[in-house]
Amino acid sequence: MAVDTSIDGKRDVTAAYLDRRLLRGSAVLLTGGFLMWLAGATVGAVAVASGCRRYVGAMDESPAHVARRRWAQMRSATSAGTGAWREYDQHVRPHVGQ
Repeated sequence: MAVDTSIDGKRDVTAAYLDRRLLRGSAVLLTGGFLMWLAGATVGAVAVASGCRRYVGAMDESPAHVARRRWAQMRSATSAGTGAWREYDQHVRPHVGQ
């Protein structure tokens, strides 16, 4: 293993402790591992997306229709609760608000 020299010709002592072949090998292995991970993540994402498409396609009603129906149910439940609260408040304290 040769000792690297800097531009001015002096010896770079810190480079003597590093084995550049091992560093290059680790960089290659890390890059390969990252690319394999990326390919696996892509395959997994495609599998999840196709599964979601099949699930939504098999539904009796569209998700937008379900959301509209649930929103309407929530609004009617909220107004019913508000009405019941006001009615209860009027029975408990009939003289307030008149």
